[in-house]
Amino acid sequence: MKVRWAEWWSSEDPLDSLWRICASPYLAMLLLASLAVLICLGLILPQRPAEAIADATANNLWLTSLRERYHGAADWLVRLRLSDIHHSLWLRGILGLLAFNLLLGTVDLIRPRHVWHAALEREIFVNAPELAESPERVLERVRQILREQRYRFLAGKDNLLACVDRSWIFPLWVYLGLVLILGGLAISERTAWWEDNVTLRPGQVRPLGHGINLAVRADAVEVNVDPSRKQTNDGRTELTFLQENGDIVQRTLHNSAPLFYHGLLFYQTSTEPVLLIQAQDATGQNLPLRTPETGATQFMELALHFREGDTPRYFVVLDVMPGSQLTRQFQQSGLERYVLVPTRDLSLRLLYNPSPPGENGPPTFYVEAFRGTETSPFYQYQFHTVDTVEIAGDRYSFHPQRYAVIRFGQDYGLVFILPGAVLVLLGIILSTRYPLKRVWLAARLVSGAVDLHLTANSPVMEKASPWFESLVQDIATALSVQDKADRNQLAMGGTK
Repeated sequence: MKVRWAEWWSSEDPLDSLWRICASPYLAMLLLASLAVLICLGLILPQRPAEAIADATANNLWLTSLRERYHGAADWLVRLRLSDIHHSLWLRGILGLLAFNLLLGTVDLIRPRHVWHAALEREIFVNAPELAESPERVLERVRQILREQRYRFLAGKDNLLACVDRSWIFPLWVYLGLVLILGGLAISERTAWWEDNVTLRPGQVRPLGHGINLAVRADAVEVNVDPSRKQTNDGRTELTFLQENGDIVQRTLHNSAPLFYHGLLFYQTSTEPVLLIQAQDATGQNLPLRTPETGATQFMELALHFREGDTPRYFVVLDVMPGSQLTRQFQQSGLERYVLVPTRDLSLRLLYNPSPPGENGPPTFYVEAFRGTETSPFYQYQFHTVDTVEIAGDRYSFHPQRYAVIRFGQDYGLVFILPGAVLVLLGIILSTRYPLKRVWLAARLVSGAVDLHLTANSPVMEKASPWFESLVQDIATALSVQDKADRNQLAMGGTK
């Protein structure tokens, strides 16, 4: 490491040395490794949610929950900003240094002016033909030779130093792609917004909000289920966008592909079952219904959402009302829901049963009715399509449907991130197939003869690569042949 540092740093030109260090690929690898460590910490350690950052009460509740989980270590997590890694100066500083490193590396690939000082002193492979010409003329002849092999020739200081390379365009794609990705991430961090877990059932209209005069309606939700795995293969939702001026635009949203409309991106994360329930008494009047989640609020029609394959779990509720406490609740399985009928002192338990593996039959619903505080049902019924049943003298209508769970938002940073990712991928593939070949040439006049020094890629190479040896041999042979031809021509001219 000391040898490498000595080759990077030159006290004669500190600015040039700083450029080489900041543009070094080793620094880029160090920054990428540090970035990976921060991202892993952000996945392992609890991160403060956006709601807690924006609201002081929610922030206090979240800190209370953090201290209950991590005790004394919670204060250290907060002080070191490890609970806010995605918004910390650590992450932004590393991203800024990485962007600076990539920009300098891009400049060095396009126009490599900042050379290794060791390239002039340490000889990895040296060929010194006794050419009776000036160093400038020798470099010009080497330029002509290398052009035939599709090398790019760039003159350096005093026209006595040159850089020769080939296939430099593919590493440049990687650098430019990474710069685009970092720029896109910066734009996304400042301007992007997303709304998750938006549920739509057929016929439901939902304004998008966020200052956008646009509403969306789900006209139909369809799904294909793999019976062998009991999982959804492909779900699609027919969406109708309703604009303020009365225009109507229809689009189809698939699970596997995003939808772009009106500057917004829409993703369908899943399609899940929903059950619409209505109850009427003997006179045809609707009975009010409610669920444990809705509290005292009553509805004339309920939509029960089920989640396929979900399991029971505990979750933390952050109530931002003054005086509220941090609470923990138990959420029942996504396959189970409850409906309360207050005027009848009844409760209904609804179970969703997906199709068994290997069968193409439709999923079924199972309903149980309980009186008051009794724990045994007095009524049980099973159905899989639209059905109406009579329970304790009242008629209950069940209408199974599918609902779409979508995510939508606005992120103009993707305009830069996606092309950048394509450039990086193509650059890596093509760089593997056609690696960068770079050689530094220095021509010197020593004891009346021209010495031609050649150094491949890195000054820390201990052994020349086969392509480098072949290139040097080609140059030496071409120069020797041409030199002999020139001498013969001069000799013939002198004889005449």
